[in-house]
Amino acid sequence: MSIRFVNPTNVNFACNDACRGLPWNESDHSLFPGGVVPRVSAEHEQEVRERIVRAATRVFSERGFHRATMQDIVRASGLSVGAIYTYFKSKDELILAGCDLITDQEMTELARRVAPVEGFRDRIAIAVGFVFDQIELESWQLGSTRLLALAWAEADTSPAIREMLLRRRREVHGVAVGLIQEGIARGEFPAWLEIDRTAAALGALIDGVVLQSIEEGAGYRRSEAERRVLGLIEVLMAASATPAAERLQAAPPRTLADLEERAAS
Repeated sequence: MSIRFVNPTNVNFACNDACRGLPWNESDHSLFPGGVVPRVSAEHEQEVRERIVRAATRVFSERGFHRATMQDIVRASGLSVGAIYTYFKSKDELILAGCDLITDQEMTELARRVAPVEGFRDRIAIAVGFVFDQIELESWQLGSTRLLALAWAEADTSPAIREMLLRRRREVHGVAVGLIQEGIARGEFPAWLEIDRTAAALGALIDGVVLQSIEEGAGYRRSEAERRVLGLIEVLMAASATPAAERLQAAPPRTLADLEERAAS
């Protein structure tokens, strides 16, 4: 499809930034010879999308989801307003795209690190180490560790943020399920483990580590936090040769009437 402009002054600002600096053809009043806009490669489009998403992630981390504006993201990306809206129609779309990009890259990197390692215990150590590598990297870059904390705080007020967290949760849960299944198959974890629930508990443990790193601030020590996580996994491994214990029963929840009575006393 060709796009022709009558003169340079009415070139729409939404034209891809890649068009800037290309010669104007006065003879046929077109930005390009023959009036044909060259195709932008899929690779270039992906690069632009990632540039926008990374800029948005920085802005969300610095200003929060609600206070951040599309104009903030335009400034951070160095692109035009039109270029941003060519790829993303709203801030909600950028929130979800940011989650997808970060999660995909993290899962790809984790798989790359774990794949060549044969010993299960070594694989577990690498997976746990990866979590702490990400906390350190993201804290230094003011990236998704802070972004995650902000998302938890604002999930009740934004369906897009809640969906972002759910997508992340599914990815983390899937990795945990795979590692637990492998551990059971190799005899490192007890066969009686409830895989899905144990995976959910490990996911909650990882989130707790992220929160603790934020709470402790300058007092955070990776070595101590990592030892806590590995110690809990060691307990699971130690149980591999023992029969299942009698299941603990949850205490009955307090009713609203009970809570109101206690508050009144």
